[in-house]
Parts: sequence; structure tokens; C-alpha cells
Amino acid sequence: MFPKSRLSTPIPGGGALLRAGAVAAILAGLVASPTAAQTVTEKAERDETAIVAKSDPVTAAAMRKAQAELPSFLALSAAPKPGMEGFAVKVAIREGEEAEYFWIVPFAANGRQFSGAINNAPRAVHSVKFGETITFDQSEIVDWMYFDNGEMEGNYTACALLKSAPASEAEEFKQRFHFHCDF
Repeated sequence: MFPKSRLSTPIPGGGALLRAGAVAAILAGLVASPTAAQTVTEKAERDETAIVAKSDPVTAAAMRKAQAELPSFLALSAAPKPGMEGFAVKVAIREGEEAEYFWIVPFAANGRQFSGAINNAPRAVHSVKFGETITFDQSEIVDWMYFDNGEMEGNYTACALLKSAPASEAEEFKQRFHFHCDF
């Protein structure tokens, strides 16, 4: 068995960011519960997490792509064009063998150091809570996203999720969140 990581939903705050004005999730085995949502979209809206092998190659590729494009994203977030909003970054919080990834919204940069509020409910780690401000290094950012005139950009870990989802669920997710994958 591979060591596992717990990834946050594809949408910061389970869609709360969208409602406020505005994942990286891969389905390698979702934690099941009697009230678990059934589709990828429902899971995102309910702020559910996915358990993923640390060595998952699709997740790793998604994170590499996000990191490669991070300088451009950070420049854009510092001087957004009209219609751009909801800038968020994703980082891991580690406790022992556990790693859980969180969307950070809003965030602020001070050189290579960043701070921002955790925008997902923790499930596996207990050292942080929803809304808590944390500080992290730029090298810890594994994904990013924003909305451009209502269209979701970035969020490569959600693209990785959709690669393993049934085609109808992937399409539903893309339509619901105005999302396209170029990964």
C-alpha cells in the first residue's frame, strides 16, 4: 500500500468562494460515509476530500504544471485585469505521516513568503482550522486558481481528478464551475 495524502476539494471552500463572488483531488479512493455525495460536482460542493497515493503520477504532473506557471499566476494576482477575482493557492499541512492540502483564500505575498486563510475544513490534520491564517513559502504552493469573467483558470489538481472521473461527471463539473482543463 502506498502512503496516502488527503486532498481538498477542487473548489476552495466547497464552492463558498463562488457564492462569495468569486481540488486537488484525485479519485484514488474517496473516504466513504453514509451521507457522502455521489458525483464529483456534489463532492466539490460539499467540501469533501479524496485520499490519494503520494506517488500518484497524475497528481504529481498536475502539481508540476501549476508550479511551472506559478510566477505568471503570482504576477497576475498582484495586478489583476478587470473581471479577474477569487485568486487562491493550494498548500499542504503535514502532521506526522498525514498530509492534507488546503486552498488558501485570500493570500498575500511578502517576497517568497506568503500568508493566508485556510479555506477548507480540515479532516486529517488537527493543527489548523478553517479560517486560520498560516504562513508558507512559495516553494510549498502546489496549485493555484482564479476566475476570469466567471471562468475558472488553473486548478490543475481538479483537472487530474476529472481525468479519472466518469465522462458525464467530468462534463457536469466543467459546466457547473465554468471550468476547462488544459492539462
